[in-house]
Amino acid sequence: MRIALINDGMYPYRAGVGGTWSHRLVRGLPEHAFHLVSVIDREPAVAAFYPPANTLSLTAIGTDGAPVGPARGRAALQHRRAATHGAVLLCRSMLEDTPHSLAMFRSSLRRLTSTSATGNHPLHGVPLAAVLTDAWRAATPSAGVGSLVRAALPPVSARDAADAAALLERALRPLGTPLPMTDLGHATDASLSALVAIAAKWRTGAPFVLSEHRTYLDAQILTGTVGRPAVRGVLLRFLRALARLAYQEASKIVVPNEQLRSFVLDHDVDRDKVAVVPYGVDPHGCPTLRGEPAEPIVTWLGPDRDLPTMVSALRLIRDELPDARLIVAGPATGAAGRLGGEVSFLGPVTHRRSAYATGQIVALSGRGDSMPYALIEAMMCGRPVVCQDNGGLASMAGLGASIVAYDDPEALAAGCLTLLHSRDRRRQQSIAAGQRARNLFGLRMTLDRYRIVYEESARDTAAPTAHLAGLYREAAAELAS
Repeated sequence: MRIALINDGMYPYRAGVGGTWSHRLVRGLPEHAFHLVSVIDREPAVAAFYPPANTLSLTAIGTDGAPVGPARGRAALQHRRAATHGAVLLCRSMLEDTPHSLAMFRSSLRRLTSTSATGNHPLHGVPLAAVLTDAWRAATPSAGVGSLVRAALPPVSARDAADAAALLERALRPLGTPLPMTDLGHATDASLSALVAIAAKWRTGAPFVLSEHRTYLDAQILTGTVGRPAVRGVLLRFLRALARLAYQEASKIVVPNEQLRSFVLDHDVDRDKVAVVPYGVDPHGCPTLRGEPAEPIVTWLGPDRDLPTMVSALRLIRDELPDARLIVAGPATGAAGRLGGEVSFLGPVTHRRSAYATGQIVALSGRGDSMPYALIEAMMCGRPVVCQDNGGLASMAGLGASIVAYDDPEALAAGCLTLLHSRDRRRQQSIAAGQRARNLFGLRMTLDRYRIVYEESARDTAAPTAHLAGLYREAAAELAS
């Protein structure tokens, strides 16, 4: 089967949960051929992964640079007229949250998809800031939904409208990138990756699977809205409308835990469409650790931004265990000189199992880029873990780890002391962690479940979708003539 794996710029360019997950999926399913599609601002000089042999191609969809479109003449006029109509529908529909607005949002994206079928930017020549301003002001306070919109969005300013329009224009650029013909699409999030998958489905009739690793509330494009509540409000409404559409258009939605499953179901999704497939780790790469250091040592797995919380907890730990030390798995930070001799740094870590072995227990944060793989690996290695949870990890860890409140040095210190004081408790948690990780998070089980998802989804090519794809090809030909 030929599969287009569409991601948000992680694979093969950057390490992290998304990149690691994508690499293991592609490498673990050699019977399928993958076209990699990555939505990025700009292509990094060095890739973090080398795609395996079953990778057929790599398409990088850039969201920066000048938009491309017909320069003048009848083609430019037709493109602008059709694109402006689609933009009006888009801006008005995303500011509401009703079944009617979702249908309008779908219609707007269909129009923009047809206008970009020949490679033009879907919004080239459109005065998007003015269109957005009109839609913003048209939200009626007397209507139930409209009043919520007006209450949540501050008064529009020219700068807010221009900045929000610029971000929307960048977000919609992927619509104009044609993809290789495939049997199935696989989007790794419900934001820009899903936008590419939806457009491919409408153009070619290829169904797609949607995997959610994080919600649209954490979409990369929102980083450009920091300190701009009005701009952020517009982008959030666009991303929410896009996610709702993606959930409807996807043949199957796959999530790694119950927390994300609940989030998806809150958007009126059919329960039978949602499958929970946990992250997978190869047990052969994480054999059980034998023995432990004689000293009370805590190994910190990061990230660096949460290291101050761990250092504060260490001071509380040393009030009861003066010999306790902290080993940080990573290079020394700028504050290393102020931490004292009780903290040491391992330097760059190429294999985390060697880091787990340095301490009696492992401490980490739910915000780490390597989560949840670091948690699963530590459990699989049988090292007791104390984890600061900022959502979603408690159900994954079960009895295999101690979960404490996020950004709470007292809770973190208490969780560490409970384990450091008792060798028997460490042994019990080690056994429970190893059994749970191997039973629930083995890589082979994850891959087998994705094989089933792919087979079921590939059969979801419906005749109405093929008919719709034909209409788009006709519309594209008319625009190009």
